[in-house]
Amino acid sequence: MTPELRQELVSRRVEGIDAALLQIGLGRDAKDAALTFRAYLIDLLGLIERNPGLDAAADDLQKSVHAVVEAGESRGIEDRQARLLVEAHARFRARLEAAGVEFNSEGGMGQARG
Repeated sequence: MTPELRQELVSRRVEGIDAALLQIGLGRDAKDAALTFRAYLIDLLGLIERNPGLDAAADDLQKSVHAVVEAGESRGIEDRQARLLVEAHARFRARLEAAGVEFNSEGGMGQARG
């Protein structure tokens, strides 16, 4: 795989994750968005070099997604759960950056270095 193709694939997976998390946070089709999130996450993790910190952050984000979706089905998303999801996403982004994923100037993610 060429570095350019890898960068494009990483960028699209990250954009998909961000879009799915936005839907989940807003409570819009959260179950479907959670499935989409998981598919993008699995694909993304297959494209970048893994490490224990990244794996832990991905697991934490997955658990936060699950908790928000589950809460949304029964009683609605609480501010605390939404905040925990945002914080888990921030930790995941930090671990991605440490693994070589570069962020674009708009605050999103996009490319893998190297």
